[in-house]
Amino acid sequence: MGSSFLSSAARFIETIIGFIASSVSYVYGAIIAAVIILLLARYLIDALQISPFGRVIYYLRRPGNELLHNMRSSRFYVPLKRALGFDPAVLMVLVATAIVCYVVSEIIGYLITLMGGLAGVLKTFDLGRTLTAGRYLIGVLLLGIVFYLLTLMLIVFVNWLFGLLRGLANRAMHRIEPLLRIFEFGGAFAGWSFMILYIALTFAARAITVIFFS
Repeated sequence: MGSSFLSSAARFIETIIGFIASSVSYVYGAIIAAVIILLLARYLIDALQISPFGRVIYYLRRPGNELLHNMRSSRFYVPLKRALGFDPAVLMVLVATAIVCYVVSEIIGYLITLMGGLAGVLKTFDLGRTLTAGRYLIGVLLLGIVFYLLTLMLIVFVNWLFGLLRGLANRAMHRIEPLLRIFEFGGAFAGWSFMILYIALTFAARAITVIFFS
């Protein structure tokens, strides 16, 4: 009965993995569509000169305003504006959206690997391959920690770009701040600790995948 339960649980996890893998493109589409709709709503309200003081209009216009404001507050805004000769805020929003989709794809990939490793643990225990199951289990635990940290970084990143999830972002930043201090090298690398930590975590995730799940 125990073996049957383990194999059934592994198959259930693999079914979930298949569902997640087949739904990823819809996640990207939803993110891109939401951003475009928010920008269009903001510009249509301005173009039609609708009073912004109504409650519904205010809440329709506010997200688009925040997106553009965050881009114009970025250190890249003024150099890009000088180089391109026009206001690049909308372009920056679209590029930022593409970056978010890429980071989401990376994290979803690690989630799929993590769940695949968990299914592997159950399968190998079911087959009596205890050492292999132990190796997979260590990989699952290590990758789970990395996945957790990357998810916290994604929340902070989304808040930094779009001004969303402010409360969650503050708590996430509180968690990862000690790690950011480790990677704050100063000099030419001053202010790049977030990017360096992301690179270090993705490298660790790939190393864990190769060593423990291959």
